[in-house]
Parts: sequence; structure tokens; C-alpha cells
Amino acid sequence: MPRARFTLEATAADVRRTRGRICAAVRSWGVPLDAEAHLRLELVASELLTNGLVHAGGRMTAEVALTGSFLVVEVHDDSPRLPRRREADVDDERGRGLALVEACCLFSGAETTDGGKRCFAVLSVAGAVRDTPAGPALCDVGGAAGSARWTLTPTARRLLPDLLSDLSAPDEDAGADALPGRARA
Repeated sequence: MPRARFTLEATAADVRRTRGRICAAVRSWGVPLDAEAHLRLELVASELLTNGLVHAGGRMTAEVALTGSFLVVEVHDDSPRLPRRREADVDDERGRGLALVEACCLFSGAETTDGGKRCFAVLSVAGAVRDTPAGPALCDVGGAAGSARWTLTPTARRLLPDLLSDLSAPDEDAGADALPGRARA
């Protein structure tokens, strides 16, 4: 499974640079990204990284992995505080990041880790996948209340078994580059 990991400081310049590096890594793997898929990847990476910049600060790690026909984008930071979706007013300059991520991906989530939190999003690269008009559903899962928050679109509900079987397959590259926090089935 191709994957790339980038360590960065929580600065606007590093966020911009890492967003570009994530897209360049995906292109280098030969993933067929049309203009819309490239824009979705850029936007999701930017929003996850910016969330870490604004709400956590310090050092972050960004990762992108290709598993089957899915791209998994993750950002790890030192803050255990999980992101919360807000309803932004028309004039608000902030508060739309999670809604944008949810609109661009199949599912997304955040969970606490021993060193802070992991925020992630899963995008399809197997053609255009559209959600039903009902939009995404927000579900709390995991152990203690607030320890994980996941968003799952109707399309993701259908594709989730395929993704989980891809993630549970033996990984020849599982050494030092294995994605931390990833549970194997």
C-alpha cells in the first residue's frame, strides 16, 4: 500500500507546503485524479491541517495512504481535544471546515490517541461517488463518550466493508511506515 508521511510545524507556510506534498505523493503513485478529485484531496488535506494549526499548534504529522480505490488522509497533533462541527453564520469567517471535509469525502473521523488526536478522511478515487440527498450522518462511536467522532455518508456505508477488508489484508510495508493508530481486523 503506497503511503507518505510528513512532519510539520503548525504554521501557515508548512500547512500550504504539506498540502502540496500530499497531492504530489498521490500523483506520483499514478492515481488517476481528475480536476474534481484533485480539488477534493487538496481541500480535505488543507482543512485537516488547518484544524491542527488553529486548534492544536506545535508539531503535526500528516499521512496519506492509498488502499484499493481509497485515499486515507490523516493528521496527528498533540491536542486531545476533538473537533466539533459548528453551524457557521453567513458572515462567519470560520466554522465550515468539518462540513467541507464531510462534503468531500466518503467518511471522516477523529479519535484521541496516547499523544493527542488523529483526524482523518477517506476519499474514493474510483470515479465520482455521489452522496444521496440526505447527506452525511454524524455518529459517536468508541469507548468513553467523546473519545471518537465519525461521519459516515450513505455511500460510505455501502463501501465500508471493502475498505475494511483492504485495511485488514497483510501489509508487506507494515514496518516503520505503518500508519499509527490503525486497528487491524
